[in-house]
Amino acid sequence: MKKINKKTIISMMMMLLLMLTANFTLADVTTNDVDASLEKILYERTENPEDWLNFIESQSNDVLGKWLPLMIKKLATNDETLAKDVVDVTYTTVTNGYDWGPAIDKVVLDMGMAVDSKTVSREHFKVKSIRTFKDLDFATFTFADAATDHEVTREVIKAYTSDATGNAITDGSFITLEFEVGPDMAESSPFNYNILSGRNEYVETSYEISVVPGSKIANLEEKQLTFKPTSIKDKTGDIQPYSDKFVHNQDFELNGVALKYATFTPKEKTNEKTPLLIWLHGAGEGGVDTTIAVLGNNVTNLIKEDTQAYFGDNGAYVLVPQAPTMWMDFNGENVYNNTIADSDSHSFYEEALMALIKDFVAEQGDIDTDRIYIGGCSNGGYMTVKMVIDHPEYFAAAYPAAEAYLGDWLTEERINTIKDLPMWLTHAQNDPTVKISEGEVVNFTNFVPKLDAKGNFIPLDDSSNALYNRLVAAGNKNVHYSLFDKVVDTSGNYFTADGKPYEYMGHWSWIYTLNNDCVMTIDGNEITLFQWLAEQSR
Repeated sequence: MKKINKKTIISMMMMLLLMLTANFTLADVTTNDVDASLEKILYERTENPEDWLNFIESQSNDVLGKWLPLMIKKLATNDETLAKDVVDVTYTTVTNGYDWGPAIDKVVLDMGMAVDSKTVSREHFKVKSIRTFKDLDFATFTFADAATDHEVTREVIKAYTSDATGNAITDGSFITLEFEVGPDMAESSPFNYNILSGRNEYVETSYEISVVPGSKIANLEEKQLTFKPTSIKDKTGDIQPYSDKFVHNQDFELNGVALKYATFTPKEKTNEKTPLLIWLHGAGEGGVDTTIAVLGNNVTNLIKEDTQAYFGDNGAYVLVPQAPTMWMDFNGENVYNNTIADSDSHSFYEEALMALIKDFVAEQGDIDTDRIYIGGCSNGGYMTVKMVIDHPEYFAAAYPAAEAYLGDWLTEERINTIKDLPMWLTHAQNDPTVKISEGEVVNFTNFVPKLDAKGNFIPLDDSSNALYNRLVAAGNKNVHYSLFDKVVDTSGNYFTADGKPYEYMGHWSWIYTLNNDCVMTIDGNEITLFQWLAEQSR
C-alpha cells in the first residue's frame, strides 16, 4: 500500500472541510490557480508560505493537489489582526577588498519602515548567493554557450537594524546581514577569473533572501513582518565602502593610447605639500573598470587611516592607472613583451602612463613632487621598474612586488640610472608565475622547489633577485628586499584544516606589501615598508 505523507493527509482534510462548508460546484471554479491572492494569503497568514507553494507545485498533477489553492482561499480567515505585513523588500550588496580579492560580506535589506531591533536575529534569515556566468570546459578550453546559475547557501553570522549603508543603528528601517568570508569561498566574490583572457571579470550576482518560518520580526507597532524571497530584480546596487572613496573610471588618452584611472584625494589639514602614492595593477586587473584594479589587489589598504597616517597630517594622494590589457603588452594587442625576442622591455603603454602621471600631478597643484612613490605587483611590478629606469629623476622611491622585469633587460647602463634610487622589493621563493627559484610548476599555481643539500631554495638570477643583487653591486645603499619562503595569512583569521595559517598562491607576495607586513632593521631600527617609504624624498 502506498504511504500517504502528512501533507497529503492535511490536503485531504482541507478538501473534506471545503466540501462540507463551501457552497460551490466543480463547474464553477478553476483548479490549481496559484495567483497573487493566494500568495498574499500564504505570506500574511502562514508561517511557512514557501513550503506551501512548493507543496502545491509538487502536487499540481495530483487530483487532490489541483484543488489546494481553492481550498486555502476558502478556508483562510478574514481576521486582519492575525495577518502579518508582507513588505516589498529590496536589497543592496556590500563589497570589501580582502587579501585574495573582493568579497560581498554584507547585504542590506530595505524594509521600508522602522524595525524593532529586539526582533532581529541571524537565525531569522535564509540566504543563497547566485553567481551567473558561463562555465569553462577545461577539456576543450571553451566556454559554454549559456550562463549557469551557481547557487550556494551563505551563513549569516550577524543580523541587525542599520542605516542604508549597513551601519548598525537601533530600530533602523534597514536590516543588515553579515556573512562569513574566506579565500576559498568563491560564493562571496563578485568576480570570476577568466582563464582565457587572464582577467578578473564581474559576474551577475544576486541573492535569494527569505524569512525562516516561525520568525517573529516586527515593526515598532509590534506588527509582524515578512517578505517574499528576493531575486535579481530586487537588487538596487552595490556599496564598496573603501573603493567608493576613489573617483573611478576617469579617462586619459595620448596619441590614441587610452588609459583609465582612479584617484583618491585625502582630506587636507595643513598647507604643506601632499605626497603621491602610485599603484600599478597586475595582469588580472587590466581592462576598463578601475574598481577591478582597486579591489583585485586590495589597493584600498593604501587609503586606510593606518597607512595614510605614515604620510603626515595630509596623508597621501593615491593614483591607480589601468591598462586596457596588461602593462607588459608589446603592441597594444595583448602580446607579452617577454615573448618578443628583441622587445628589450618595451611597453606599449609607457609613454601614455608617464603623461597621465605628470598630468595628474599638475592638475592637483599641491602634490609634493619630491615625494612621488611608485609601486605595483607582478605586471605592475615590471612597469614600476620600467618607469624608474626610464624616468629616474621623477620618482622618490619604488616599492615593486613579484616584479616581472627580466634579468636580461637589466643592462649595466640601466642599473646605473637607478643605483641611487631608494627601492623596497617583495617576492616569495615559491612564486610559480614569476620564478626566482629553481623548481617545477604544477597545474599553473603549485610550485615544487628544487632544494640544495642543506634544504634551501636555489635562487635564479632573474626578476627581483637580479634587480636587488645588481643594485647592491652598483653601490645602492638604500635598496631592501623582503624575500619570503611562501605567502601565508598574517591576519590570524584564516587557517588550513590542520590549524596552520592559510597559504596563498606563492605569486601573491603583494599581500605582504599592501598589508605593510614587510619589516627590516635599518640603521639599527626596525621599520616597516610604508614607514620607510614615507621618509624618502628626492
